[in-house]
Amino acid sequence: MQAVLESTWRRVQPALRAAVGDAVHAAWLEPLRPMFLERGVLHVEAPNRLVAERVTQLYGELVEREVSAAFGTAIRVSVTAAPRAMLPDQLEVGPLQPIIDKSNQTAWLLLQALHEGRALPSRQFLFHGPAGCGKTFLLGWWRSSRDGVRWRDAQELVAAHAAARRERRVTGWREELIEPAQLVVDEVHRLAGHTRVQLDFAHVLEQRSAQERVTLLASRWHPREIRASDERLRTWLLAGFVTQIEAPGPEARIAYLRALEGPPSRNGRAEAIHELAASTQGGFPELRRAWVVERQGERGAVQQRYFELIDPRATYERVRAAVAAAFDVTLEDLGGDTQRRRVSQARKVLAMLCVRAGLSRAEVGRYLDRTRAAVSYMIQSLEAELVGDPGLAARIEGVT
Repeated sequence: MQAVLESTWRRVQPALRAAVGDAVHAAWLEPLRPMFLERGVLHVEAPNRLVAERVTQLYGELVEREVSAAFGTAIRVSVTAAPRAMLPDQLEVGPLQPIIDKSNQTAWLLLQALHEGRALPSRQFLFHGPAGCGKTFLLGWWRSSRDGVRWRDAQELVAAHAAARRERRVTGWREELIEPAQLVVDEVHRLAGHTRVQLDFAHVLEQRSAQERVTLLASRWHPREIRASDERLRTWLLAGFVTQIEAPGPEARIAYLRALEGPPSRNGRAEAIHELAASTQGGFPELRRAWVVERQGERGAVQQRYFELIDPRATYERVRAAVAAAFDVTLEDLGGDTQRRRVSQARKVLAMLCVRAGLSRAEVGRYLDRTRAAVSYMIQSLEAELVGDPGLAARIEGVT
């Protein structure tokens, strides 16, 4: 694909040169470098921010028109600036240097406003998004940039609450969370099914809101989508800013891979990095696994997971094996027509977990030999069962 993209980009250069003139083309359009094409958007890299902004403002429509004519379909062009330096310390990706793009820009701006002490309607922020989208990176940046931040994850809260109940000191558990001026709680969705913890945590959020203390929360799901959650907790989770963080976009993926690769990503390995960024699906962990396999040739579990990223059936078969083992049913029964309760329930779980893993309902239906509508009904039916059966919910959490 990269070779086709490069050749097409070369073919449109004469038309661009004729439209703007030799001098303008040499100064502004010739330095542009096509990275990859994704979802009808051609991502082009400029040598610096000045070139990126000028090309977008003055020549963006021209470039889009010529590229669309070359491809025979409507193509949008996105021009971004290259990294200012390729030194290892400036390419390091981590909590101190999170990657910011359109997928997490709103969350980043909110944290920046809070960091600068601007007046905001609320001091509570909840970021939700799929696994691997960088929620913890943003929270880690906040913790590293401030003093006195208390960090907890939901599983720690559940375990501490259970110990506090045994020792009859739940009030102390609450006060420990209310007291810090800045509190970060990661993986809030893991409070699902723990009703008593949810009620006490809702009280914590209420008190922190009344005292205008900073509270940062991260969840895989929107508060209304967290299963088996108490209405009072949902209300307080929605009381502040609720912002979605999406899976990393094209710019973020290529920036992350360049950080892993180092200077070769701009020279001899540029094409391979662009191909990997365009073909790999998922979040930052999936990008790293794919890069390790492509760059270092590691085998085993890492390679198996890499092939799952490009083959939906591999994901389906992995989830199917896990569900069959957890619910004690055969692989043949899962894909068959038997309607025994245990098999039917396991089939619903398989459909839900496959969709969570990134497969479309149509793909799941194809592997199960069922329609897309049937898969949607299976998931909807299982969600209704989960509301009244916390035990089933806990069982599903441990499947994969």
